[in-house]
Amino acid sequence: MSHQLHKISLFLFLSFWLNAPLILFAQSSLESVGKLPLTTYLPEDYNGQPRVLTSVQSDDGLMYFGLDYGLLEYDGVSWRPVLGDDASIIIRTLAKDPSGRIFYGGQDRFGYLELDPFGVTRSVSLFHLIPEDFLPVSDFWTIHFMDGFIFLQSRKYLFRLELEADFSLKSLKTWTAETGFGYAFLQNSTIFLHQIEKGLYKLDGDEIVLVPGTEVLGRDRLLVMQPFPGASQPSYLLGSFTSGFYVMDREGLRPFPSQIDPFLEKGAILYRGLLLEDGNYALAFLGVGVVIMNPKGEIIRRINSEHGLQSDTVFGIYPDQSKGLWIITENGMARADVGSPVLTYGKDEGVNFSVISILKKGQEMYLGTRNGLLRFDPLSNKFKVVPEINSLEVLGIRVDGEDIIVAGQQLNVLRDGKVISLENPKSGTRPIYTLIPKDNPNMLYVATSTGLSVYSRGLSSKTPWEYVGDVPGIDRFIFHFFEDKDGDIWTPGLGVFFQFSPKEKGLRYMDLEDHKVKSFDIGQEAGFYMIDGEIYLFNAEGMQKFSKSEGRFVKAKEFEAVEGKMIDFNESSFGRVWIETKEGKVLLNRLADGTYEEDKTPSAINSYLSLYNFLDEDGIIWFGTTKGLVRFDPKKDNQADKPFFTLLRRIETKTDTLELVAYGRNKNISARELKANSLRFEFAAPFFEDEKKTRYQTFLEGFDADWVDWTENKFKEYTNLSPGEYTFHVRAMAHTGRISEEASYSFVVLPPWYATWWAYLIYALLIGGIITAIIKWRSKKLKAENRILEERVNERTAALEKSLAELKSAQAQLIQSEKMASLGELTAGIAHEIQNPLNFVNNFSELNKELVLEAKEELGKGNIDEAKNILGDIVENSEKINHHGKRAESIVKGMLQHSRTGSGKKELTDLNILADEYLRLSYHGLRAKDKSFQSDFKVDLDPNVPKLEVMPQDIGRVFLNLINNAFYTVNQKRKKSQEQGEGSFKPLVTVKTKKLKGDIEITVMDNGDGIPESIKSKIFQPFFTTKPTGQGTGLGLSLSYDIVKAHGGEISVESKEGEGTVFIIQLPLV
Repeated sequence: MSHQLHKISLFLFLSFWLNAPLILFAQSSLESVGKLPLTTYLPEDYNGQPRVLTSVQSDDGLMYFGLDYGLLEYDGVSWRPVLGDDASIIIRTLAKDPSGRIFYGGQDRFGYLELDPFGVTRSVSLFHLIPEDFLPVSDFWTIHFMDGFIFLQSRKYLFRLELEADFSLKSLKTWTAETGFGYAFLQNSTIFLHQIEKGLYKLDGDEIVLVPGTEVLGRDRLLVMQPFPGASQPSYLLGSFTSGFYVMDREGLRPFPSQIDPFLEKGAILYRGLLLEDGNYALAFLGVGVVIMNPKGEIIRRINSEHGLQSDTVFGIYPDQSKGLWIITENGMARADVGSPVLTYGKDEGVNFSVISILKKGQEMYLGTRNGLLRFDPLSNKFKVVPEINSLEVLGIRVDGEDIIVAGQQLNVLRDGKVISLENPKSGTRPIYTLIPKDNPNMLYVATSTGLSVYSRGLSSKTPWEYVGDVPGIDRFIFHFFEDKDGDIWTPGLGVFFQFSPKEKGLRYMDLEDHKVKSFDIGQEAGFYMIDGEIYLFNAEGMQKFSKSEGRFVKAKEFEAVEGKMIDFNESSFGRVWIETKEGKVLLNRLADGTYEEDKTPSAINSYLSLYNFLDEDGIIWFGTTKGLVRFDPKKDNQADKPFFTLLRRIETKTDTLELVAYGRNKNISARELKANSLRFEFAAPFFEDEKKTRYQTFLEGFDADWVDWTENKFKEYTNLSPGEYTFHVRAMAHTGRISEEASYSFVVLPPWYATWWAYLIYALLIGGIITAIIKWRSKKLKAENRILEERVNERTAALEKSLAELKSAQAQLIQSEKMASLGELTAGIAHEIQNPLNFVNNFSELNKELVLEAKEELGKGNIDEAKNILGDIVENSEKINHHGKRAESIVKGMLQHSRTGSGKKELTDLNILADEYLRLSYHGLRAKDKSFQSDFKVDLDPNVPKLEVMPQDIGRVFLNLINNAFYTVNQKRKKSQEQGEGSFKPLVTVKTKKLKGDIEITVMDNGDGIPESIKSKIFQPFFTTKPTGQGTGLGLSLSYDIVKAHGGEISVESKEGEGTVFIIQLPLV
């Protein structure tokens, strides 16, 4: 009776469904056609058998797959076989107990998975717990966990095992099938068993009892049992191989017609079912792939070979932690992101070309492409070309009331399914984009390849718009419009921005001359967009905004935080500003102060941001790409709800694999001590959304200063680490920009044995012993050498004393030579000075001789008075003789004083007289020595200079040395000037004294060639001279320096090459 009822209900449902194809899908057919993100994994990817039978995910995110032969583990990076020696065994079921431990069952195999000390998953068999009386079991088909028991089901038996903590058997209970168990189900803390040809049974205590009214289920294989919404609970949706669905609740069992039934009628086989988080059902079929069905029995979506699935023969489905749906097939496995906000439309949906404009009006969808206009056809569920629009490229689609304006090869209007072509009087002009001003709905602006055309709204239904003319002043390719918040129209052309304010004078009459067009040069490489009603452009000068108060573009400070990495920018149809950088496209957040910063919130939208976007009335964002169309639902973009962590998978040294606990997720594990100092870390993020784009970042605390750059490398190597404490950190970043929880591993690199404390102690003892032995040996040897050395020292000491005496003698002779040299020059000057008074003495003596004779003669004549006059002249001449004689005497005394060795006692001396006297002596001495000598001299003696206690003969030597050097250098410069034909140079030496606050300053200045900077620091060094060999000893300035220092004074030099030199002596007054 129940089976007959099911057939009648199915007939009525199919009759209605087949006659109403437009309600095939509960959601819009446009949405149902879109493809979910799907990643396929083929046998060549994982190097295993093609047929996959079961799957499960660990709490650490790792995926496990049971194959015809073997068990595989996948971490998002690599595949690893698990079973080892049992790799050829069929694995039919995988299940996870409440603690997270994974159990497996297959062909006479049963066990669990555990991690070995190195982080590698190994299988541990428990098949020995099955008594021999029940062997061979053949295949285990399902494993369930309830109340601390493991329920293990085969075709013939149901085993209930209770295990101790060490996995030994605590208790065992078995039930034997009368005909054969199909599958066991765990629902609402109850074990249900389908028994072939019997119906549905349940475990009631220790008894298996038939669920009343389910006998009809025995005629077909029951493979689906899932919770079902309804007033009577508990309620279940049951599905069998070919008979369709039933609903079972407290009221009994009843057929559940659905849009799935036609598939079963055509030979498809229902194999698995799963209740999704959103309340819909994912159903796996042998023959038609995967179908998503809502609780009403309506198809929501299909995932099959037409959508990229590698096979329509699906053995199972499994939801992972990130709400993805793993699909296991006869040719590998796939993952469909059923919760994704993204749907794509490509060639299979009729979108064969790049999408460059989008319009959705109600349930109508239009796409402008590089090869015409496409419209979605709900009957065929495909986009089709609108044949009436003959255009290779459609850049602009605009809604105008019930009409749609299309700018393509020509300007067209779609009205009531018909195409109306608008007038285009300019031959060769192509419409690009259209705009109807907000405040002027009767005006239509059309950007064209030659300028800007204006249309007015037509008065007849056959002529929607009439051509008025072109806007004067705009005569180049125009490809877009912006209408700012003030209603001004902005239209960019190549290298220029045009602006005008439209003025409407009537429905049909428009004066084009009223369009006062302004133009702004923006450069060839400029991007321009409108953001929040303001006009922006981006060029080589950065981000700029148009200021209407200034009438020009000014710096846009609100984008300073992101401008440095910006390549392009845009405000999308959904009101968000995004920029393009080298790393990709990034959404921006607008802050309270009006500035923008990067939105760090992870989102799947960044991968799809495009210039061509459209926001429909349902809040769905559509993007045009080179590969087709993308639908993005922001309400489903919940990245934070998905677990995301990184696992350490393997740690190696050059010789060993290191122990690894909990994949590095446990932060409380103490650091491990290592002798090795070179390590390799392998890691993976078990996050399976476009995992090939996952990047990784590492940081070795104790070695790196900070996190290193993101890379696609799944390993990191360190070599020759210094002894010390380290912690390795690694984290991942998904393609959405989300950063994972990190994994870490702490370790200590021990010093090598030769750098340990006990090694250093041994080194110290060895070195101490060696040093002691060396000391003893050396002491003995040194004593012998000392005796020999003493003899040699005595001999060499005597030789050195002799050499020192000879050196002192040579030095004294050299100094005496310098003194004699200065004495010689002084003597020449003194000789000149003595000659003058001697000439006077001789002349007046001769004159007196003549006057004596005259006096005698006058006395003989008796001229007494005349004789007295003559005698008066003789007396006067005698006085002059006496005066000049004393002058000669003083000169001789000065020479004697200069030539004798000083007493070492200071005398009160007039430095003005001393300086003047030695200036003249030097001058006359040089003239006597060199007849060609020519120079002027000048004295500037401060009368306020007091007498000073000095050793006059030593200070005189200083003056003489400095003045002689000055006369020498000016005379040399004079000779050189004459040789070069320049006779204008006048040599001059100036001696100047001046009383300062606490010192007396004597300067000797010349206008010679000066002293080169390179030797200025050497001139006071003994034996340094710039005179030719044989003309100077090099001791003059050195002795002068010592004499001044001995008087407590300072001597310094200032010189400029080519201009002259000044020697400055400062002697203290006290």
